Amino acid sequence: MHKVSSTLMATAFVLTFLVGAAPATKSPSPAKHNNQPVTHSLVKINMDLDFKPHKRSSFGKLQGYDPVEVHVHQNDRIQFVNVDDQTHTATGMSYTGQVVPAHYLFHGDPTKSHGRLINATEWSTGNVRAHGGKSQVFVAKTVGHYFYGCTYHLGNGMIGVIVVGP
Repeated sequence: MHKVSSTLMATAFVLTFLVGAAPATKSPSPAKHNNQPVTHSLVKINMDLDFKPHKRSSFGKLQGYDPVEVHVHQNDRIQFVNVDDQTHTATGMSYTGQVVPAHYLFHGDPTKSHGRLINATEWSTGNVRAHGGKSQVFVAKTVGHYFYGCTYHLGNGMIGVIVVGP
């Protein structure tokens, strides 16, 4: 009887040790910044050829988007909404200078939607219909500032900038 008790106690000890030593499983926690949960916003940018900001941007003359200079964090989402009575596009410029380019020619077809990431490559909403049309949602992945413009109204100065911070 004494031998059976010792064997049971030894088995219980080993099981307790193994269960206690097993790593705890937890579900992945949300990303944190300064110990605070990070939430990724959906930022909407209105498209309207008549929009002219009250203050000139530090990046140069920007107009036609509201806001013309938008500041977001990495992984924030961006959607363009056409509140104008004309069709517009928002097409990223593969340009990384400090000021708005004087003359820019799009390389691809800006009237067709392509790309999903805001960065220094050409991405585009494609044609966004007048009176409330919405673009697909883009994601700001890389820190930097990215110019974009409307293919139809680039000559009128319809250009904006997205500044992506950490």
